[in-house]
Amino acid sequence: MKDKLPNIKEYLKGCARTNLIHRFDISTISYFFGRWIPFAFAVGIVTGSIASLMDVIIVNLNDFLASNPPLLLLYPILVAVLVGYALTVDPSVGGPGIGYAILHLKTKVYLPIRSVILKLITSTLVLSGGFIAGREGPSFYIGVAIGEWFGKAYGLNKKYKSLLGLIGGGAFTGALLKAPLGSAIFAMELEEMYNLDYRPFVPMIIASIVSYLTFSFFRGESAFIYLTKNPEWSLQIIPYIVVMGLVISVLIYLYTFVFHTASCTSKYFSSKDRPLIGTALALPFLLILYLTTHDVDFLSTPAHMGIISKLAQIPFPILVDIVVILCVIIVTSFTLSFGIPGGIILPNLLIGAAVGNMFGHIFPDQIVVFTLAGMGAALAAGAKTPLAAIVMITEMTHADVVIPMTAAIITSYTTSFGFCLYLGQEMKLKPMAGEKSGNSKE
Repeated sequence: MKDKLPNIKEYLKGCARTNLIHRFDISTISYFFGRWIPFAFAVGIVTGSIASLMDVIIVNLNDFLASNPPLLLLYPILVAVLVGYALTVDPSVGGPGIGYAILHLKTKVYLPIRSVILKLITSTLVLSGGFIAGREGPSFYIGVAIGEWFGKAYGLNKKYKSLLGLIGGGAFTGALLKAPLGSAIFAMELEEMYNLDYRPFVPMIIASIVSYLTFSFFRGESAFIYLTKNPEWSLQIIPYIVVMGLVISVLIYLYTFVFHTASCTSKYFSSKDRPLIGTALALPFLLILYLTTHDVDFLSTPAHMGIISKLAQIPFPILVDIVVILCVIIVTSFTLSFGIPGGIILPNLLIGAAVGNMFGHIFPDQIVVFTLAGMGAALAAGAKTPLAAIVMITEMTHADVVIPMTAAIITSYTTSFGFCLYLGQEMKLKPMAGEKSGNSKE
């Protein structure tokens, strides 16, 4: 019996050896708090300050233009000419910006200061009115540059360049879209696509929150998409939400085809003439949109998102919704793909909101849920950022419709594999787990 008793001393020694593996790594913790956290705070303060200045100019210039609709319709021509001259200096400042930034993150060079200044000036003018363009394209591009520069000045190794750029891009976008958490996830999903890596999440979210708080200190705290109605939903709308997600997936595929076709066509023109030609082609459709809706907010959406707030709460005639969808696809394909700087999130949100507005006619008392779910579904299908879509729409609206939105997003995202709006993501599209990829050694 004595021989069968366990050797307590040996067991204790084994436990001690095991516990030696699990201990506080003081050196790593100290390095993280001593290097990355101060860096994230610094990037957040700088990006939030610049974003607030950019927002002041956009809103005030838009107020001036919106008071005179004919001027608001002619303003894009002047901006297109200026953008054309900017493209002769540096072609990278044109278009959405995110596609270029994604590819740039993989290089060893830093974005030139001249390019960032040109991007800041031209995109601020574009977002002030007359165009349908999102804020996230310029903000991500500029934020990437700020993150890289600060990392270089901070003495961080060049091997971290991609991470430094993502921190800056997420922080700047979080401020301008008033969605810090969603923008940090958005930056990671853009970079990683199907292979999301959460290791850089802490410094990214810290930088985004600090940037948002800095922006709010100067510009005040309010929802990016203002809602007066509280969203209410019931289980009976879920099948319709799923069908809506499928419809949005088809529309985003159509949008992707038209957008990339226009982008290829634009190459036949010189960089200087491209923005003016694209804007001239888009103006008739902008005029149709204005005459159909009799609402100048369509031409001021980047400044205050007023028309999206209306689409989210007021039933529009279905014909108007159709006109909105078609005009957004055509206008942004002729402008953004022809070199006008601006993001693709806003066009996606408008398309999703218009489809949601159409489906909202089935359950008028739940139209808010349909439009918010539609916006999330369009963003997830177009940018391949499903998790960010859920968080960003929630942060932008301060409304909780996560369950129906998730149903729409799952549908649109899973039926949209193989195509995306951001040109920089085309090289990153790959099979899902379990399938062979081009980089496989098999």
